[in-house]
Amino acid sequence: MHRAIVLQDTAPLESIELLGGLINVMSDTQKGDEQSVTVQESASAGFGPPPHSHPWSETFYVISGAVDFMLNEDGYHCGAGAMVYIPADQVHAFQSCAEGVKMIEFTGPGSQALDLFRSLSAFLKQASPDELDKVRSIFSQHGATLHI
Repeated sequence: MHRAIVLQDTAPLESIELLGGLINVMSDTQKGDEQSVTVQESASAGFGPPPHSHPWSETFYVISGAVDFMLNEDGYHCGAGAMVYIPADQVHAFQSCAEGVKMIEFTGPGSQALDLFRSLSAFLKQASPDELDKVRSIFSQHGATLHI
């Protein structure tokens, strides 16, 4: 039986610092939820991953601020109230704008996003800036491909 996910002023299960932003984990497939839900936020410009793809879908809803999304070759500037659906296996990226961004991310079935976030966060806390090959390896270990 599927379990409903209802979030109302819910404290995060976990917080992950990554790429200049904060990812608050609100539900987790490893804890029995059907999908992972995170609230991602950054107070400054530049938060977001480089172009990448993975075998799960993602849906983002912008709560406040603004973010620039790239999906394949197309770019989209999205402000509060915008929703962006990324199908599985599509190359995409995003970057928060000058005012920062706060958005909710819903990941589709088979998502390894949270494990990817945890592994990258742990690695980047102790890595030197020139270790891109290791970052590619971490993406690959979690079913994702870095496109840079």
